[in-house]
Amino acid sequence: MKTEMKDRIRARRLQLDVTQQSLAKKLGVSRVSVTKWENGTTKPDGENLHQLAYALATTPEWILYGKGEEQKDDTKVIPFIKPPIAIPIISAVQAGHWTESYASSKLTDVISWTQTTAEVSDEAFALIVRGESMTNPNGLPSIPEGAIVIVEPHFGQLDDLFGKIVVAVLDGTSEATVKKLVWDSPFSYLMPLNPAFKPIPIDGNCRIVGRVVQITQNL
Repeated sequence: MKTEMKDRIRARRLQLDVTQQSLAKKLGVSRVSVTKWENGTTKPDGENLHQLAYALATTPEWILYGKGEEQKDDTKVIPFIKPPIAIPIISAVQAGHWTESYASSKLTDVISWTQTTAEVSDEAFALIVRGESMTNPNGLPSIPEGAIVIVEPHFGQLDDLFGKIVVAVLDGTSEATVKKLVWDSPFSYLMPLNPAFKPIPIDGNCRIVGRVVQITQNL
């Protein structure tokens, strides 16, 4: 059965998973114009027709008459590989005040270096996980002892961190710890991934240092 122009436009847009609003923005027209094309009230013509064909990866002839091949995409795909950046591995003690001391930090403050392709700020740092509290015997996620975590100290709102792996410093301690931040109304906890270790209730008694954005491990 031969389709009408309005049906071809709508079907092709849906096939490409494009909304009317985004298509209109790409063409520089109103969303109402796209709606009218798709319900048959008006028809695209002139420059709009050619721009529409390009946006839908087809040809004006196909839009108008349903004839001719759809425009072939012969663009050569060149993968973009983001170069890794160096991240300092610091001690759990240094992690507690890294953002305050970053500007005056020295090479001697760095234990070692690792690399990441994650999107992080200049103040990102890494920690080596100690102990087995984050080793999950039941599967993933699991952060075994010796794994390296990449930490982003700029994380926005605290509410955004619930359910995420964080680095925190508890009051009365000097070392940062890696745990999962969990909200179980009305309480919140620093939760080990290993069920053999107890959750740590928090109520203003800890400071979140950063969010873990990547875990690396050498086998």
